[in-house]
Amino acid sequence: MKHSTSTLALFVGLGAIASSPVAAQTVAANAQFEEIFVTASKRGEMSVQEIPYNISAVSGMTLERAGISDLSDFTRIVPGLSTIDNGPGNKQIVIRGLAASAGTEQVSIYFDEIPAAGIGGTNVQQTDVRLYDVERIEVLRGPQGTLYGAGSQAGTIRYIMNKPKADEFEASIDGSIGTRARSGGERYSINGMVNAPVVKDILAVRAVGYYRKSAGFLDRPALGINGSDKEETYGGRLIAKLNIGDNTTLSASAYYQSLEVDDNPRSLVNKDEKPGFVLEPFKDEVQMYNLTLEHDLGFGTVTATGSLFKRHTFFSFDQSQFTPGQSNRINQPADTENYSAELRFASAFSGPVQVIFGGFYQDRKRNSESFLGFTDDATGGLIPGRAAAFDSFLETSFTNKAIFGELTYDVTDRFSLLGGVRVFELKRDAQSNMVADIFGRPLGYGPVLKSKANDAVYKFQASYRLTDGVLAYATFSQGFREGGENSPALVGNIPPSYEPDFVKNYELGIKSELFDRQLTLNSAFYLMKWDGIQVAAYDDTGAFTYTTNAGTAKLYGIEIEGVARPAAVEGLSVSFSFRYSKQELSEDNPSTRVEGPKAGLKGDPIPGSFPVQGSVSVEQRFPIASFKGFARADVTYTGKAKTQFNTFSPLYREWGDFFLANVRFGIEEDMWSASIFAKNLFNERAPVNWSVQTRPGIPDLVQTTQPREVGIQVSRRF
Repeated sequence: MKHSTSTLALFVGLGAIASSPVAAQTVAANAQFEEIFVTASKRGEMSVQEIPYNISAVSGMTLERAGISDLSDFTRIVPGLSTIDNGPGNKQIVIRGLAASAGTEQVSIYFDEIPAAGIGGTNVQQTDVRLYDVERIEVLRGPQGTLYGAGSQAGTIRYIMNKPKADEFEASIDGSIGTRARSGGERYSINGMVNAPVVKDILAVRAVGYYRKSAGFLDRPALGINGSDKEETYGGRLIAKLNIGDNTTLSASAYYQSLEVDDNPRSLVNKDEKPGFVLEPFKDEVQMYNLTLEHDLGFGTVTATGSLFKRHTFFSFDQSQFTPGQSNRINQPADTENYSAELRFASAFSGPVQVIFGGFYQDRKRNSESFLGFTDDATGGLIPGRAAAFDSFLETSFTNKAIFGELTYDVTDRFSLLGGVRVFELKRDAQSNMVADIFGRPLGYGPVLKSKANDAVYKFQASYRLTDGVLAYATFSQGFREGGENSPALVGNIPPSYEPDFVKNYELGIKSELFDRQLTLNSAFYLMKWDGIQVAAYDDTGAFTYTTNAGTAKLYGIEIEGVARPAAVEGLSVSFSFRYSKQELSEDNPSTRVEGPKAGLKGDPIPGSFPVQGSVSVEQRFPIASFKGFARADVTYTGKAKTQFNTFSPLYREWGDFFLANVRFGIEEDMWSASIFAKNLFNERAPVNWSVQTRPGIPDLVQTTQPREVGIQVSRRF
């Protein structure tokens, strides 16, 4: 109750500020003000401060100045956003502490109009594409089920790329090199972009390419390898845009990225080394294609978009502790093809009513394999030609049909109401195929498992503009994610499938531009109910996990973010964010093999969620002779998380509770820039994920923050 009272006091206080004479002044231009427009509502561009959503938007300029090039760096500066880190390209995105140990994705990711499918099952990692030549990133917190559908029960992240310009040629190249504290190994990258008008004002193309290679910092004494976790990433994209007259555009895009890590960078606690004779490589290859047609009718815009998303992943896990004799590992290659199409209309009526409605179709096929292969103790890799002791396949097909719509009614010029709905039908077919089994179980195809779900999710919202610079809103929204199937395990019986789960969200928020736009301050309080939680459980051996449905949970918290641009200090900008939340079970959870009598008790916090997060970024720009200088510092805090629901579990561990600091100093001109940087300035090696071993005498492994990296970056624009 004390927390609720404090939250109410905060909102009352903000309202009092909003009503003050200073806050009510006419908003004037501010030389340091960077206004970001977003398209999250799918109704054209709107300022972040004008849209009654709990949304953060980070511009490409901010990404560049902060040296943010991947998901881990980005999530630390956005309130309510975090990751459960399993290494490069292998991260689970968490919004508001809605952290599932298994199941399908909870945060939907879009690259412009392309929905990126997750992996599903007990691997909940999502696509992590290198960030270069990005216009902005939008983060929508809370369920987005009406407009973004399945997988958006916690929120949505939209990567908006820079589009081709048909009126001018431009290009850029960017390179960096850094040295790591732990190993002295180097990380270097090079990125490039070319924008070329093919037919002036009519047709243009924009091409982006990038390459990064990182030395490892993890040692394998048993194999005689230093830096076993080397990483290599390369990729690019091509976007073409055709202007067909004044009112119609046709855009086509293609993306490709390949990421390979030689060894999973999990290490012994407080030590950058890993026992055993088995390397655990990871691969992730992504292809994305899209075609989008937009036509302006004058009274609204019709958008037709179709996408193909293809992903190949390869996970591997040392399983030698469970099988005596020859060293071995579980290998899990998987291929996903996701076709999607959407047709929608967004109005631009002159009256008080605005609408958006449309239809969505998705067809996804996923083929995954799980096999136990023997490894060479000299190299750590699989023994060529050696037959697998266990080999199973799982083939799944999934279709998603939906119609959706939202209607907004401006009751007055300050007060608006919104209602939305999405009606959907989900169908799944799955079949397993056992091709090798040392336990003598029947080989061949199992029965075809079929499931179907029909349901609807809703959204209701009221917003009121207190002054020209202050907007308050109240929202009820729902989100969901699909169910799925489990792969066969070595021994024991596991459930063949798991069901969808649902989230209800109740939210109050306020957005403020104060003191002649010298201060932007946004805050929100939310309460969420999570039903039918998809969780991971262990089979009878303790070696394999599967996904099942548990009970319910409630989550509540407050998010605050702001930017201060004091006119008294030219060139100074201070950004800050803070989140406090509590995630706890609403009822006792069922037991699992390793948990004892209860997997979790009512009131237990949800594993993997960080209750406290915060960040502060300070940037100062100043003249240096005839150049422009800049200095920037970013400090983030990540609170404490845990591995299990309760402390009496033998698998209970805690991690987190650390600060990270990045600094950057440089000079720039209109066409070039150069900077020196330090990431993880104080070389904080805190665990960001914890792999608890289920067998006695086997040490735990942790994923830690990256060692300090000091380097230089140079950019040139043409």
